[in-house]
Amino acid sequence: MNEVEFMNRTDALFQGMRERIPQETYSFMSSAAHAGEHYEVLDVLLAMLKKKFFPISRPERDELRAIMESVPLPIDMCDFINDWENIVASLNVIDDEPVRDEPEPPVASGPSVIVHENPDFDRTLRTQVGLHVDLPPRLYEPFVDHFTAAVGVGVEINLARTNPDQYLRDGKVHKPTQAETEFVPVLLSMISTGSIWGGGILLRGFEQWWTKGRSDAEHLIRQIPTILAAERYGGDNFHIALADLSSSTVEQVLTVLAESGVLDAFPEPVPPVPVFKYPPM
Repeated sequence: MNEVEFMNRTDALFQGMRERIPQETYSFMSSAAHAGEHYEVLDVLLAMLKKKFFPISRPERDELRAIMESVPLPIDMCDFINDWENIVASLNVIDDEPVRDEPEPPVASGPSVIVHENPDFDRTLRTQVGLHVDLPPRLYEPFVDHFTAAVGVGVEINLARTNPDQYLRDGKVHKPTQAETEFVPVLLSMISTGSIWGGGILLRGFEQWWTKGRSDAEHLIRQIPTILAAERYGGDNFHIALADLSSSTVEQVLTVLAESGVLDAFPEPVPPVPVFKYPPM
């Protein structure tokens, strides 16, 4: 089981138990999963199961065992993971998935994002989906190279070229070609319809696009929670990185994100997508 499959199967396992996990604990587990801390998720899950906090079905038990068999032991500070075989052997297993005596009220889809300040870049790449805000220049190449190698799609796009006014290239002012101007709308259409199937896209020159084409830029930002939720629901590994932003634009982007919801296109509420906010240079 490779790392992406391990994370995806762990996410699917605990998310399938959402109705049996206390909301506060589930929120903590979701945040840990978004940060790539899947061992912590499993340790919390095993702790609840050891205390007979709730029963699980036989398929869930079998999936938990399959996931745990891929974990190299011991894991520091994860006592329940290190004792997983004994915990699984003593589980309260039932034939059918349990149902709560009293159904909980529907869970709202928001917040659609959760912001992680000063993230560790290597850890962010272990999350299934994510938005990187103000990615620093030293990480441009590692970002593109990672997704080129891991997923097959690693792309850097200079949004300044799509500005209908002009952009600088080799110290000279150029007017974008028609193909350059139309590229971003076409790209967003491909992403929105699920035609990317995973990868990493680095959007350079975002400040100029935000200033010159504000409505289009805001439209993209409002779409991102739904785009990433769809990629995660489809099992794909997909990240978007915004670069070359001013501090004020970063805060405006985060405000727009916080106000953006996930479209009701999924059979159940989706966890917030992680947003990785890098410190100003």
